Amino acid sequence: MEIEQHAVWSKNFAYIITGQTLSVLANSVMKFALSLYILDLTKSAALYGTLLAVSIIPTIIFSPIGGVLADNFNKKNMMVLMDGLYASIAALIYFAVASGANITIIAVCLLLMSVVSAFETPIVQSSMPLLFKQENLLKANSVVNQIQLFANFVGPILAGFLYSLIKIEWIFIICLFLFLGAAFIELFIKIPILAVKFENGAIATVIKDLKESWLFIRKEEPAIVKIILVLGSISFFISGLLFVGIPYIIHIILGLDSQYLGINQGLISLAGIMGAVMVGVLSTKLNMKNSYLIVSLSSLLVILIGLIFMIDMPATATFGLFTFVIMLLQALFTLFSIFIVSNIQASTPVQLVGKVMSYVTTLSLCAQPLSQAVYGILFDIFANSVYILFIITGLIMLLVSYFSKSVFKNLT
Repeated sequence: MEIEQHAVWSKNFAYIITGQTLSVLANSVMKFALSLYILDLTKSAALYGTLLAVSIIPTIIFSPIGGVLADNFNKKNMMVLMDGLYASIAALIYFAVASGANITIIAVCLLLMSVVSAFETPIVQSSMPLLFKQENLLKANSVVNQIQLFANFVGPILAGFLYSLIKIEWIFIICLFLFLGAAFIELFIKIPILAVKFENGAIATVIKDLKESWLFIRKEEPAIVKIILVLGSISFFISGLLFVGIPYIIHIILGLDSQYLGINQGLISLAGIMGAVMVGVLSTKLNMKNSYLIVSLSSLLVILIGLIFMIDMPATATFGLFTFVIMLLQALFTLFSIFIVSNIQASTPVQLVGKVMSYVTTLSLCAQPLSQAVYGILFDIFANSVYILFIITGLIMLLVSYFSKSVFKNLT
């Protein structure tokens, strides 16, 4: 089946966008509500960071397999299945929270969400090159990211207000229906189906495909390995500081309620939308050689956050400045990630995109579990002097940007 690839906007693309909006919104609300629930139960950044770290492990393990499935099976059906599984997990969390289950059950639910995410992400990423020619691929990825970030903008704000207004278990019922709505809309999507033959059985094909895609990365596009190292290094520092740090700082250190955290997360996602818009505006000026400048500027913003926490001011004022700088940081990282992903997609054969992107996801995520566990402990230790963590991290990131300059200088 051939799909018209010239125009970015079409009915088919609208189905994808709508399904992604509902799915990402539900995911955002569910994860945010769970993070508040865990922090309220434990009051510990170390335990919170450990749970986040453990929840990422399934994504790291299963992403390559998810990439193989994305390239070898009907992508539409896989999208529908993934949102159906998310709906099932939302139902499970509802019963767990309503029955007062302990933190172990919640951790299991986080693990299940991570498993589904490992399979879902490569499906969406591998669909785009089938629907759009190279000249429209960057714009299409930008639109998808804008929609996803918009859902992430609304999600935390909605979850923060709901958390203070209704019983938390009902939040997961709302998520369940959002996931079911996404699955229904995705039934109407049309994505070309690549003919695949399982000559020696499905398992043998999976192993063969994983080897093939890894050989492609190592021998034909070795620059991807260096890019992954840069992404992994950035991921190590940023994921610990932000994923663990933001909820802990706002909820515990600053002592502000869930609505402030919801506003913070919403504004960060809004900044991500701005970053995605910047991709379209700067598409003719962006190139791999100067992309290290984004990392350098981001490093300086991390140091600036540390300076903010050195100043004695009211909690709300600190919250405002902290949130504003984080928004700038998010906009830059969104710009950087969309640009890098689009370049990798464009340089990869369509039959390998899902597998190659799953390797990129897996290897760049490997640093996150250790990062979140380590920074969880560090935030407990430096609860009264968090500026130290931000300043030191920013300085180390400047070294990463210097390394990334040499990585990107020979790339186009």
